[in-house]
Amino acid sequence: MISPAVPSLVREINERRTIEILRAKGALHAAEIARLIGLSRTTMAEILRELVEARLIQEYMPGEEDSRRAKSVFEAVSDLKVSLAIDIGARFIRAAIGDLNLVIRSEANIEVKNSDLESILADIKSAVRLALKESNFKIKDIAAICVAAPGIIHQDGVISIAGALPSLDGFDLKAFISKEYGIAPRIENDVNMLTIAEQKIGLGQEKKNFAVLSIGSGLGSGLVLNGDLHRGHNGAAGEVFWVPFGDPRDKRRESTNPSGDSIADIARNLRKKEKKSTLKEPYSMIEIIAAAKEGDLLGKAIVAEVAERIALYAGAISAITDVELIILSGGIGRQANFFLAPIKELLKEVLPVSPQILVSSLGADAILIGALQMATIDACEFTFLDRRKIINRDIAVSDIG
Repeated sequence: MISPAVPSLVREINERRTIEILRAKGALHAAEIARLIGLSRTTMAEILRELVEARLIQEYMPGEEDSRRAKSVFEAVSDLKVSLAIDIGARFIRAAIGDLNLVIRSEANIEVKNSDLESILADIKSAVRLALKESNFKIKDIAAICVAAPGIIHQDGVISIAGALPSLDGFDLKAFISKEYGIAPRIENDVNMLTIAEQKIGLGQEKKNFAVLSIGSGLGSGLVLNGDLHRGHNGAAGEVFWVPFGDPRDKRRESTNPSGDSIADIARNLRKKEKKSTLKEPYSMIEIIAAAKEGDLLGKAIVAEVAERIALYAGAISAITDVELIILSGGIGRQANFFLAPIKELLKEVLPVSPQILVSSLGADAILIGALQMATIDACEFTFLDRRKIINRDIAVSDIG
């Protein structure tokens, strides 16, 4: 048994570090874990035994093909509980089930056909039901939930200014999810979850100060400052759409908005000058870029206008936060490699120091991935505290004996 002289807090810290190392690095020998944590082999063996008994980790003998087969190895148990992530988008509602080792066990996509509140809530339940069915887990197996939604997310879980999904304005999403699944969820802004994905597995890894500028059906940004996601006092940090460029009372930001909401208006205005074009309504950015690559003058003019508008918002973010990197994402932002040069040139022209500008390498599931990252953190914490009761009970019994 562990000596009573070892403080329980130190023991808990070493238990947490052991599990974290195994989740990060996979299966390891006891000696390898001890070396990474800086513990004696005797102390390490006691901690490993207790974690195995609590089913937080498991021990097994590697197969013959493994060079380490002479000794047993330990790995973190991944399926004691699972996490649920939900991404509420204007076009699709996505749900994913992930295990404690951040392996996605299933994913479900539901196309949004009606954006009224009743339909949105029904689509959420359908996506979750499909994800659970595919994963072979049940609601009772879920330890934590994170929901990514558009708009400003208040601390009580109520949404405001939900953009393309106005039916969510004023809705208490946290109360709905809690009632439906019996778990109090995290409710997070969708672009913030996109930013978490970039921080954990994307271009923001090892960056202390960076921003994500998402340009798609709407416009928003996420900020990581000094290594932490910055949500702001009201949960409204990064709502760059409301930067009062041009006419400050123009709530549509007609002269500056580069998102999908404005593409058709930009194209119609520019067509007055560039009348010879293969482009026709309804205008899409994919078709516009394809036409521009072929030399279509209207396509090139639209791309130039969008690039300037994106640079305007990137410049505002940089001037205030002085981040080292801005990552362009969203349906339009992820296509920006084609017009990245003019964005960079304008930023260098108007700013005293300009950030690095890169295009996200993550796909359309990035928001869901970020939400799953956050849900898994909560699920791992819940599972550790729940299973550690077994460790504490056994220690107490052995001390009495």
